[in-house]
Amino acid sequence: MFKPLLITVLLAAPLTACVSDTVPPPPPGTKQLSNEARYFVGPWVEVLPGGRGSGFELMADGTAKTINDPQTIYSYWRFENGKLYLTTSIIVGNAIKDTETGHRVEIIDETSFRMFTQGSDRPRVYHYNSAYVKPQ
Repeated sequence: MFKPLLITVLLAAPLTACVSDTVPPPPPGTKQLSNEARYFVGPWVEVLPGGRGSGFELMADGTAKTINDPQTIYSYWRFENGKLYLTTSIIVGNAIKDTETGHRVEIIDETSFRMFTQGSDRPRVYHYNSAYVKPQ
């Protein structure tokens, strides 16, 4: 009885010593953001006439939320090759339809960027708005 147990322990010891100490992959649902994409994480508002603003909040996990715009429901985002891709969701009948649109962007400074939409005659200017940051 003692000999098989000793053999098992001796065989298992080298195996545990070979376990690598690499960093595990991120859990499902998390996203690795490039440095350029990290700039866009947070609440962004376009100031409209009358002082009211609307826009979106972009989360680090790739999801998005709408700010003060009942007609548009932002659900996801990504940044690739100088374009900000926003996915909007609309309810059609009893189904949800997602549409992704790519927008060329120009960063103005740490707190502002221009977003160009195809077919529009002027860019929209969005400002980082910490008033919309929710405490965690």
